[in-house]
Amino acid sequence: MTATRIRVGAQGIPIAVPVLIVAVLVAGLVNPVAAGAALVTGMLNTASGGGAIVTFLALTATGMPALTAHATSQLVTPASFLGASSLVKAYQPGLAALLTGCLGTLIGVAVLTIVPPSTFRSAAPFVLVPAAILVMVQEPVKRFVQRTGHTLGPGGTYVSVLLCGVYAGLVGVGTGTLALVVLGLTPGFANASLRDLLRTRNVLLLGMALLVAVAFAITGLASWSLAAAMVLPGAVGGWIGTRLVGRLPVPVLQGGVVFTAIAGAVWMAFR
Repeated sequence: MTATRIRVGAQGIPIAVPVLIVAVLVAGLVNPVAAGAALVTGMLNTASGGGAIVTFLALTATGMPALTAHATSQLVTPASFLGASSLVKAYQPGLAALLTGCLGTLIGVAVLTIVPPSTFRSAAPFVLVPAAILVMVQEPVKRFVQRTGHTLGPGGTYVSVLLCGVYAGLVGVGTGTLALVVLGLTPGFANASLRDLLRTRNVLLLGMALLVAVAFAITGLASWSLAAAMVLPGAVGGWIGTRLVGRLPVPVLQGGVVFTAIAGAVWMAFR
């Protein structure tokens, strides 16, 4: 054993790992529903998408008002994408896209504070299903783009990223799927693999999620006690999901994105 590592077999692991495990277990004992939902949400958010549906469903199932559940979930979301901070240099979405997406999130949160969120949540299924279909046909679309050279122009790219940010602030659930579709249709990423798209998307969502969290913290709509119990499990889940992206077969990743998008759409449509 050294001062900073614990020996496990022939390999050393950072001492932070067992500390995090203990912290997550403690959070699970304090609030098992919130901690478990945050762990699963973190994994889904970074490995495929649609993780917010788990947190939202878990919190509303305990009797929490929908708006409070949404705000609390969004307050914790940045923890899921902390693992993407190590990808910032290699998988940059571009400063313009990042700033445009962040601007959209501010607009979304601002609108949410003055307009009933149910108005916008009712439209979410009709957004998620087309997004899931686009992910399913991603490879044919990619071949079409390569053959014809047709992609979103600069204006279309910025408008799409802006609307994706607005959606993130208003609804949240399904933002990852929408961001993945938008990036896949932009000139800079039209030829990228799904793994690279997911990693770039996670960097984009990290910036957007941080801004959304700050905005919701200012509004006072979130439950701070629940958020505190969910941050570490969400971060650990996100760390696991970030590593799954590089190990799982592409069809599995695509299936995860499509399943979470359709499941979220069906749940929101019939709830």
